[in-house]
Amino acid sequence: MGNEPRGERSTASGASPGAGGAGVFHVEQRRIMEWAGRNAISLPDKAAGLMARYAGLVVEANGRHNLTGCSTTAEAVETLVLGSLEPLGRIDVPRGTRFADIGSGAGVPGIPLALAFPESTGVLVEAQAKRVEFIEYSLKELPVPNLSAVCGRTEEMGRVKEWRSAFDLVFSRAFGPVYVVIEMALPLLKKGGYLYIYSKLQGADLGRGIADHAVLLGGRVDPVRADGPGIIVRKIGDTPDAYPRRYPAIKRAAERAGGDAGHET
Repeated sequence: MGNEPRGERSTASGASPGAGGAGVFHVEQRRIMEWAGRNAISLPDKAAGLMARYAGLVVEANGRHNLTGCSTTAEAVETLVLGSLEPLGRIDVPRGTRFADIGSGAGVPGIPLALAFPESTGVLVEAQAKRVEFIEYSLKELPVPNLSAVCGRTEEMGRVKEWRSAFDLVFSRAFGPVYVVIEMALPLLKKGGYLYIYSKLQGADLGRGIADHAVLLGGRVDPVRADGPGIIVRKIGDTPDAYPRRYPAIKRAAERAGGDAGHET
């Protein structure tokens, strides 16, 4: 966690090949441990084993639920697990953080992040019921007690008192155009929290249309990050009650805002 010295945490290299019931995934577990070591990222005991097991669950269920394009466990580890963990060196997740993963799909990035940060709690938001069934199955099978799943549309959650201004962090990976993601995510954030968008872009690449939209919603786009790609939008004010709008209205507004507003994440 961001408030915990790295030297005081258990590292992935300390986990046994069978940790988390993932003995049959020892090759994939070793890949995660080696990656974490090279990137100076500490993981709790058993986290690498559970992550490898999760990748196996995705591949196993892929034929039934069309979850991802990954056809092997090794590919799922690279794309879903390590792809979700990649920005850990650039983001701060303090102990006690409550986060939302919007458009979670198969549970990414939320499940790998929750395994990496067990002191956090998270809500995985997904509109497709079959995918939510898989997420809930995975949370029980692994298990991941600090996560829950919600079947619903993110823009509708942002208008519900229970969820509005309820989260310290919101994560979005491959959810849609940046303009749309910002409007859906910022109503969920507390003031002082931030949205992290997985992207090859940085804030400075987005242009005025998106930056101005973030300001309207009580946010501020961080322009340039020296430590790598990814878009951070900080919540510095209140989001007006009129937002988020319904998805068709958000999409039309994104198109009117210009080409830079259509950047996919």
